[in-house]
Amino acid sequence: MSTEPPPPYTPTSAAPPIWEPHFVDLSKHSSLVLRKPLDPPPNCFSTPSPPRVKSNDFPPFRIPCAGNNLADGFCILYPSGLLEKHGIQQADWIRFLEDLAISARLAGQGLSAVGSRVPITALPVRGIFGTRATEAAYDSQFTRNPRDEVQTLITVWNQSAFERRKLRVALQINARVDNRAAYELLVESL
Repeated sequence: MSTEPPPPYTPTSAAPPIWEPHFVDLSKHSSLVLRKPLDPPPNCFSTPSPPRVKSNDFPPFRIPCAGNNLADGFCILYPSGLLEKHGIQQADWIRFLEDLAISARLAGQGLSAVGSRVPITALPVRGIFGTRATEAAYDSQFTRNPRDEVQTLITVWNQSAFERRKLRVALQINARVDNRAAYELLVESL
């Protein structure tokens, strides 16, 4: 029997590994065809949810932005084995990620993919306010920035497809060292 004291406890500094799903890169399946988001509505908006979807069946995961701006879109990564159980197929997920990029690009041009904004047509007006400048100033009050437009589109997808399948997607903004915003999508099981 040894009279030496046991060695002192030294906590390990390594944190437990962060769980990440197995992602399938579907960027080669992504089309660069310019189309309107939600027109026509995605199939998953009208297909029924699977009969028994488990709650909280995976930890949240993140999908990073493909560049520095929302108009660059998000990496077309599909977490295999997770979203299928919730009734979200690869084509639905690709469409969702593509729609986000398209809506950010449209918002950068002053157009809304998800708004109730009706384009203003020029009417002949006489008098002191007869210039087109008043129309442009009036219309500019109703434009959204790309972040708001993407957030609105995410809300539409959450309400129409994801939440009834016990999923939620949120746009997160993380400040980087160079004071630029880094966008990412947080996907969680409800």
